[in-house]
Amino acid sequence: MEEKKESIKQEKKEVKTEETKKEIQKTTGKKEITETKPKKQKINEKIPEKKEEIKEENIQEKKIKKPFPVVITILAVIFLIVAGFAVNKLFFENTKQGEWTETTKQVVEIKNFYSSECSFCEKENSIIANFNARDINVTVESIDLAKEENKHFIEEFNLEMIPSALVNAKDLEEYPFEENLIKQSFILLKNYYVIPEAYLDSNPHNLMLLDETQECREGKKIFVEEFLDYQCLGCAMLLEPAKQARANFAGEIIFKHKNFIVHENSENAAIAAECAAQQNRFFEFNQYLFEKSFPQVFGIQKEGVNNSSNSIIQTGLLLTSIPDTNSFNYCFSQKEPLKKINEETALAKSYGINYAPSLVFDCKYIVQGQEQTSKIEELICQIHPELKKCVKDKTA
Repeated sequence: MEEKKESIKQEKKEVKTEETKKEIQKTTGKKEITETKPKKQKINEKIPEKKEEIKEENIQEKKIKKPFPVVITILAVIFLIVAGFAVNKLFFENTKQGEWTETTKQVVEIKNFYSSECSFCEKENSIIANFNARDINVTVESIDLAKEENKHFIEEFNLEMIPSALVNAKDLEEYPFEENLIKQSFILLKNYYVIPEAYLDSNPHNLMLLDETQECREGKKIFVEEFLDYQCLGCAMLLEPAKQARANFAGEIIFKHKNFIVHENSENAAIAAECAAQQNRFFEFNQYLFEKSFPQVFGIQKEGVNNSSNSIIQTGLLLTSIPDTNSFNYCFSQKEPLKKINEETALAKSYGINYAPSLVFDCKYIVQGQEQTSKIEELICQIHPELKKCVKDKTA
């Protein structure tokens, strides 16, 4: 294209030269150049053609260098905005319909108090591990009470043991079941629940998350496991509330009795109860054994006796109407149920159970101690508010 421009320029120059010569001829009267006019005409004819070619080439060049159209850019931006609103609406609607239910729950603030001066003391209060095991997110601030600047916490929250923990009560509002258990067991000071480790050790009413077993996963059934020991007063006191719960939640919950041998003397009584169960007399024999050791719980005016003695067990054969006494005696003498009893005790320990009575709900939650387990129906409704009795009690 540059060469063409130069050619045109040269031709214009030649035309100018011819015109100059012509002017000279007019002035001098000489006719030295005779082809000026035709040549000029020829060149003038070529110039428009050259201009048109240059114009066309400039247009092509502009097309190549032309930037991305503004209109298309604007349309693309509008499309992205509309698509964003559509996705947001879809997400919102699906969440409302329960298709996507994952939400971010409140992080629970915990102040953990320890002492660097105590070499044998634990560094963290077990409530932290307890919350982590239940997938409750926590943020922990560890505070060394051995430092002078932290000693004001001791008087401020009446801290007597280490490690102690302060759990922010406000943060627990999104966890009503755990909140209820903590609220009933620990004092509230300045919007914090004060939880000393020694109290947890002796009064383990805190909730724990367990790994589900295959049994609980099948059919999504509702299970309540009762871990009892036959030398346990709290276990005797649980019998009536558990019996009432079985009646009120019949057809909705599967209740299972499990042995947890804490006292050595409990083994014989547990074997006898399991032998009675083989003849469909478990509940009758179970209550009989507890009545013998803890008659006051059942309003019986008698002194308690050892419910694992052979004489008590043999008397129970008659009082509970065991159909086949020979089969019962063989089962008892051979200790046939002992393997099952040991497996259930091992299961309790694997759950982290240290006390009887204890209740395990849906193979997920465990509550230990007589005070909490006696509220078995209340606990069930906190975990399963959709059950008929729970809905009825709520509307009553």
